[in-house]
Amino acid sequence: MRDIDAIIRELQVSYPAITAAQLSVLHPGADDDGIWFFRNAQSNLEIQLESSTGNAPFLVENSGSSERLYAQTVEQAVAMVVAGFGVAGSAA
Repeated sequence: MRDIDAIIRELQVSYPAITAAQLSVLHPGADDDGIWFFRNAQSNLEIQLESSTGNAPFLVENSGSSERLYAQTVEQAVAMVVAGFGVAGSAA
């Protein structure tokens, strides 16, 4: 299992309002589809995790900021997505 799969599963279990979608590319296998977009139904923000392998480290970007962060672990990536939406402590 790739790290991105563990991140998505953890977010789905703990924060069901957060959804994930992988970038759709025109040429699968040739184009890099290693970008995942996370959205929260209660926010206009979009958080992006990028890794060509689907494993850490991930480049983390938030549509509400120009800051580029790096998550070195699954736990850091989950925490950055949750914090980006401001829902820390709101687990289901």
